[in-house]
Amino acid sequence: CKNQVKPLHFISTISVFAGTNQIILEDESLEINRSPVGGYTQSKWVAEKIVALAGDRGIPVTIHRPGRISGHSQTGACNPDDHTYRLIRGCIQLGSAPLDDSLVNLIPVDYTVRAIVYLSSQPESLGKTFHLFNPQPTPWNEIAESIISLGYSGEQVDYQQWRERLLSALETFPDNALAPLIATFAKQDTGNTEEGIEQQLAADNTNSGLKETGIVCPQIDQQIINAYITSMVNQGLIEAN
Repeated sequence: CKNQVKPLHFISTISVFAGTNQIILEDESLEINRSPVGGYTQSKWVAEKIVALAGDRGIPVTIHRPGRISGHSQTGACNPDDHTYRLIRGCIQLGSAPLDDSLVNLIPVDYTVRAIVYLSSQPESLGKTFHLFNPQPTPWNEIAESIISLGYSGEQVDYQQWRERLLSALETFPDNALAPLIATFAKQDTGNTEEGIEQQLAADNTNSGLKETGIVCPQIDQQIINAYITSMVNQGLIEAN
């Protein structure tokens, strides 16, 4: 802003509202969730407040709030250290998966990139906030069943039994992909092995902005799961089956 005013597009996260239990509009005030949990979410919450100050001072700002970004829907290319992929890898290595019907909201990275690039190039996007999430979330059990259908052993057991198996396995196999995340798995049955938000999200700005562009978030189906598993096999992260 010192010489020529330039638009600012900030990538935040829908998790800035994690823990709230209401329908979240895209222009909802952050004040409804003054206590976000976790350093990453807290940093995004504070950053959004700073971006809002810039907007109040005349800088054209746009905020993009994606959900959990997953691998490419076609090539399967992914960040193997992401929570979701460590969970998948860890369950395959353990030969067991938690029985959990909570919803996993994954948005393929190719959809995310196309949506943000398009929206950020539209003058009418300035000053708006966009929610990017999958309108068709997938139950974790379906993801686990998709992995099992590929021939991997993955008996689904209740959460507590699965956690005990994981703790026991880590004593002899500390290289399990879930080792760095063990502290995130509570002793009691949380009913959710995936981090996420439980409230409903509105996406009127996103739906309107992407209307008639053909940019649509795909549902995470067997074909996409296959691509993710193949990518991890090719990277040597899990064994081929």
